[in-house]
Amino acid sequence: MQFDLIVTGGTVVTADATFPADIGVRDGKIAALMPSWPSDEAGHAQSSIVNRQSSIVIDASGCYVLPGAIDGHAHLQMPTGVGYTADDWATGTRAAALGGTTCVIDFVETEPGERLTDALTKRLDEARAAVIDFGLHMTIQPDEHPIAGIPRRVSARRVAEMREAYQAGCASFKLYMAYPGFQVSDGDLLRVLRAVAELNAMACIHAENGDVVEVLRDAVVDHPERAIHHARTRPPANEHEAVTRAVLCAELSGARIMIFHIGCEAAARVVADAKLRGNDRVYGETCPHYLTLTEDALAREDGRLWVCAPPLRPQADQDAMWRMLASRALDVVGTDHCPFTRTQKDAGAVDFRRAPGGVPGIETRLGLLHEFGVRRGRITLNDWVRVCCSRPAEVYGLAGKGRIAVSYDADLVVFDPTLRKTLTAGELHSDIDWSAYEGMTCAGWARDVIARGDVIVRDQRWIGRPGRGQFIRRAFFGETRPVDV
Repeated sequence: MQFDLIVTGGTVVTADATFPADIGVRDGKIAALMPSWPSDEAGHAQSSIVNRQSSIVIDASGCYVLPGAIDGHAHLQMPTGVGYTADDWATGTRAAALGGTTCVIDFVETEPGERLTDALTKRLDEARAAVIDFGLHMTIQPDEHPIAGIPRRVSARRVAEMREAYQAGCASFKLYMAYPGFQVSDGDLLRVLRAVAELNAMACIHAENGDVVEVLRDAVVDHPERAIHHARTRPPANEHEAVTRAVLCAELSGARIMIFHIGCEAAARVVADAKLRGNDRVYGETCPHYLTLTEDALAREDGRLWVCAPPLRPQADQDAMWRMLASRALDVVGTDHCPFTRTQKDAGAVDFRRAPGGVPGIETRLGLLHEFGVRRGRITLNDWVRVCCSRPAEVYGLAGKGRIAVSYDADLVVFDPTLRKTLTAGELHSDIDWSAYEGMTCAGWARDVIARGDVIVRDQRWIGRPGRGQFIRRAFFGETRPVDV
């Protein structure tokens, strides 16, 4: 068989196994997976694939070969109160690729009264510059105008439009339990989750008790410039309570849900307990910043840079997040990449409440989890691939991605464990002037990246084509399981 590309001599690492193998790629797909032969006297791998002739041969000797990493949670070119997030679709997806990510799922933000599919069309137009494949979550927020002081709610028309959005390829819907203007009531949460169950879709939930947060934030009067107040006004108990309500509504509706960005042990245990009860439709995500940073960052003079929600937690919660990943209580690691420049973050210099929430991470996830997880014995190589590559494809409905197997997309990462990457702003590629991980060094980094058969990163250098990313229309299959209440 003639191949367009061969990756030879590497150690293939999947969610379930680790073995030496050669990979043949043809027409953007994995066409062959064969055991490697021993290296020759010069130390170069010898391919066992019949008819080795190919336009490109990548020698992965001494390296791991992984499925392309999938980031199910990013905010590129998102409008905020301090302007758009700093990375647009071109810079953000390029940074992702340079870190070993070959597919990202972002969001469609909707306006009150705007049809969901119209918002999707606008977002797809913005995403034309993407250099890797992408999916989209559809945000559902209150859209009916308040009457006589009654808060806005999600209209019946908007709930009905969810079917069109699902059919257009948005298989997941984002719901906020916090943030004025975005926060849904418990009643709307349950109504939307019932619609999600009927569609056999997924709901992705930001779980914090927004009403309690606003009261606590309003009560801060002493030294409002101190960003540590951000953690104090969003305590772990607040996150725990909201996750409990979200899981309750999921179990009443039969909906499939993903609890985004879990940062504390108590909240993660709610997800773990649901799994123990046999609920295989409740999933949990944590993020690299909860695995490598603590609330000590917020106590710094420039702590506003690390404002995100839920906030960074104490060391004990960080340790618990690693245990939850290893035990499979949590399913995936997404970045919640929401980058802002120092100038944008400085909106919170006098009052922490004005700092835009979010930390960058779209490029550093794979390296950080290898350094702080695999190398430090917290997770195995296979766990690493599971939470960064394979499990995201499974839970988000990305057919044909996340595995190294014949007929799957040829999304591959040659990860060199001997490379060292210092995580400074000058070494990274997000369009910001600071690094959340300044001073950290990762032993191991993505050397080469292949996306649908195209070599887009070679020897840590970007060589891909602009705008080559494709929108992935996602769907879930199988019977729906709504529950009558």
